[in-house]
Amino acid sequence: MPSGAQTQSRFALEAGAGPVWASHWSPRDKPPGTEVVVDWRPGRVISLSGTARLGRFVTAEVGLLLVDKGAHHTVATASFPFGDMELTCAFRYLELPITLRTYWVRIGPAALFTYGGAYVAFALDNSYTFYNAEKGSATRRLDDVELVDVGFISGFGVERTLGRVSVIVKYRYSMGFVDLTLDTDPVYLPEFRGVEFPVIELRNYMHAVLVGVRWLIS
Repeated sequence: MPSGAQTQSRFALEAGAGPVWASHWSPRDKPPGTEVVVDWRPGRVISLSGTARLGRFVTAEVGLLLVDKGAHHTVATASFPFGDMELTCAFRYLELPITLRTYWVRIGPAALFTYGGAYVAFALDNSYTFYNAEKGSATRRLDDVELVDVGFISGFGVERTLGRVSVIVKYRYSMGFVDLTLDTDPVYLPEFRGVEFPVIELRNYMHAVLVGVRWLIS
């Protein structure tokens, strides 16, 4: 259950930051003759949010996050005879999450909680890097990729209360519902202009750990 200071205060501000492990998944079949292996891409998240106590055990949170995520893809396709292509996507999003936090257990000044909700995110920047051992590498911007992502959030955490200030550590998982269209065409290679390369439709997902501070304000 919340501490005495929490039960007397309704509103709070919370700030945090931490590492991200992001990747992509696809709900669709790969093009014929194409094999894709997706790896994690490290990133970071910075968050600022406001919380409102709705009851003794439940708190609502509205946030503003700056998130770097993406993925590293190894692609083998029959239309590219020079071996594997390594494709790295990097996205920066401004994310607006709305979640509900439920406090379950209190052990002294520490409380354990879970939370869940939804988010909408707006792409601020991106980059796409193509690499092939024989043909080299190049980086360009993805101009046609979707600029808005929506998805769900879930996680858990622990909060250590020190009067009106709390230290919080949270694990966060999120998954997007929007298909991001990634054209794997290595446009910087003149000899391959006009050759059809696979277009892969991907969705964001990520794991993150945030360490932050919460201030009770009223």
